[in-house]
Amino acid sequence: MAFVYDLCVVGAGMTGSAAAREASRLPNYKVCLVGPAEPKVRKLVTGNEVFGSHYDEARIASATTSKVPVWGILAERSIRVHFYDSVGSLTVGTRNSEYIEKVEKQARDQGYSRNMDILDNRQLKSKFPYFDFAPDDLGIAEEKKAGIINPRKIVMAQISIASKNGCDVIRDTVTRIVRQPDGNSRVVTENGRTILTRKVLLATNVFTEVHNLLGDLRPLYVPMPQTVTLAEISPDDAERLRDMPSVKYKGYGGPNWPSDYPRESHNNIDFYLLPPVRYPDGKYYIKLGHSDVILKGPLKVSEMQKWYCGEGDKTLEEQMFRLLQGILPGVKFLSHHGDACITMVTPNSQPYIDLVTSTLGVVMGDNGWAAKSSDEIGRIAARMMIHSRWSYDLPREMFELFTNVTGPPPVSKL
Repeated sequence: MAFVYDLCVVGAGMTGSAAAREASRLPNYKVCLVGPAEPKVRKLVTGNEVFGSHYDEARIASATTSKVPVWGILAERSIRVHFYDSVGSLTVGTRNSEYIEKVEKQARDQGYSRNMDILDNRQLKSKFPYFDFAPDDLGIAEEKKAGIINPRKIVMAQISIASKNGCDVIRDTVTRIVRQPDGNSRVVTENGRTILTRKVLLATNVFTEVHNLLGDLRPLYVPMPQTVTLAEISPDDAERLRDMPSVKYKGYGGPNWPSDYPRESHNNIDFYLLPPVRYPDGKYYIKLGHSDVILKGPLKVSEMQKWYCGEGDKTLEEQMFRLLQGILPGVKFLSHHGDACITMVTPNSQPYIDLVTSTLGVVMGDNGWAAKSSDEIGRIAARMMIHSRWSYDLPREMFELFTNVTGPPPVSKL
């Protein structure tokens, strides 16, 4: 008699590995996690390649946000259990701006304000002398339960724990899912393997459509290309900046920042910044990324794989590097290069964690904010699949999947 898993998690990234770890904790519950390992070199060979946004060494871990409140809740619950480098997080913007007021309000509403310090420009200069912010800028410093996480190491740790729990890790790419007459599903991989399972959880984000894993059902989202600049610094500078926090910025910009950097409405500059981190090549890099508003997209499904194999938008990467030079004028940068990934932006900027049927579920829709929240997102998805129903203390409607069949969310949910 063929072996049948209780749950097959498709997609071995941050949320998929977290879901597999959580589901595998259940005694006698047979789980497998299917997804390719990170390639040494990103390139297209067969056309079936899928890539992950966790191919990186640092992401921001912070509960403060100006986005929809659910991301702060998920991040705070993930940070409780994540291992992370607690260098702190700094949110900076123009004093009395809508951005700063929104961050402060959400922090108060969700009980995070007790962990925050409000810093005027003089205090910013005193505490973080290496940054060159604008005279009208105000900072919100979050020193407890904030800093950076390592996506690669988190995925490795989640998979290691899942494996020790008895989860089978299958390093392959799923190309087809077929519903069987007996109610089980047949999961077929690129290398010809067939996996029989009672339930399937898709943690495949933008690559769901590359292999048409939901058939005629199309999740509503925009695949937006992301470019970052990785600027190399010396080990001595990395040591000097070892207490530098992660930064989220939205404001008019410093007096010495480049004038040609793309701006949003109201003439705002919007970026995030990661402190020095040692990468696998042994060098230290500071990373800067841009806001969704200036993304050059959306990408077509046929363009996604190629985008992951490149270094992003060359012009935008040069602009971001010059911006970084203005933000940190006292730092000598030795080199810089770009990297690329894709953000799955949902209509209401909230993650999709939902059941398509009682035996098929999805967890996707990172919106550029899921890395720091991945542990809790995976936990929610796993419990949903185990029980075949919603079993979380936040309303299911916050995570509802919207598709070409359901249509977009009502205006009240946006």
